[in-house]
Amino acid sequence: MSTSLYHQVGHNSNWNIESYQTDGCGDGLILSPVHQNFEVIKRLPREVRARSLFDPQYYLPNSQKAKLNSYDFFPEIISGGFSTVGFSANARESAKRCIEFQVEQEFSGIVIPARHFTEMNPDYTADQTSYTVEPCLQEISAATLGVPVWLTLPLTSAMIKHAAYRTEILNWVTSYPEIDGVYVIIEDERETKQIQSRDLLIAQLDFLTELRAADLDIIVGHCNTEALLFSLVDGCAITFGSFENTRMFSIDKFVSSMEERRGPRARSYLRGLLNWIQFAQAREIYRDAPDIWGQVYEANQYGDDALLSPTEPFFNQPALYKHHFLNFQAQVRELSSYDSHGRYELLRNWLSTAISLDAGLQSRRFDLERHGRGDHLQPWLDAINSYYRRHLDA
Repeated sequence: MSTSLYHQVGHNSNWNIESYQTDGCGDGLILSPVHQNFEVIKRLPREVRARSLFDPQYYLPNSQKAKLNSYDFFPEIISGGFSTVGFSANARESAKRCIEFQVEQEFSGIVIPARHFTEMNPDYTADQTSYTVEPCLQEISAATLGVPVWLTLPLTSAMIKHAAYRTEILNWVTSYPEIDGVYVIIEDERETKQIQSRDLLIAQLDFLTELRAADLDIIVGHCNTEALLFSLVDGCAITFGSFENTRMFSIDKFVSSMEERRGPRARSYLRGLLNWIQFAQAREIYRDAPDIWGQVYEANQYGDDALLSPTEPFFNQPALYKHHFLNFQAQVRELSSYDSHGRYELLRNWLSTAISLDAGLQSRRFDLERHGRGDHLQPWLDAINSYYRRHLDA
């Protein structure tokens, strides 16, 4: 079964739109009101909206972000200052306006928003039900819409690793026959850019498998390279993004701050290593180890232009991200050409090869900085091997 791939749109959304329209990358967009205001979304080409979804992003309902507050249905605006008690009187009207906007823009489906909880809230399902789920379902039922309905499901790594908590959420989600699919987002607070927890990946794969067994469609949002592993689950759509805050969910981007942040170092996605490497170090591999470079780098115009530029590109220039979009899509399309057993074998081969290439770089005295090293590769291999033994080896 083919794995659908969506752009997780963030800052500089024109890069994603250009990649989708010009380069044929991705099957659609997941649009972000924290990055695109009301008028910008409405001006998107109809054919783009028709293949895309709008994430209403109610995660932090009292967010002061200006673009979020350009939407008259956002909790902070419709309540005149959000409070849990005060919003209850406006929840149905907020749902009505939110659903109407998505219908008017002719998106490919309707997304029910949800609140993000940083802790393992014992009232998670009850709070989400009263906050948005019941009001939205009432409006959707009244409108008798003919498009898929997606439930946003923001979780933390602690929630998804807790088997009983995960089961409670699964039972809650499956109690709504009106819901066709789940837009899953998992926040994992960690110090590394790639997930290095074998247990978290196993829990994620198990949860996605449980959702599919309940005949629910799935989109996993805010994925980094680990999205490739989720292709093991038949019918699981995944996302890819440009900046790191589209590849790793954090509530931080919904918080207004006057603090200036220094831009990160530019990175290049090297598909043979299944990782993003600091561009300066990638260029050293290109120069000093061309034999390894030929095994880790997949050429295209964008990557070559950056590589051959006399100066190091800035993180806010599009070439390296568009290079990533093409490379990542090629990997997803290759995986999609196999059944689940074939996808497992291909992933196992990619991971084993990446481990060997990473070791080869170390033996050649390339000491990659901590985020560029292959420390995530063995836990990923362990996770898919565990998945194979428990779900595919029948």
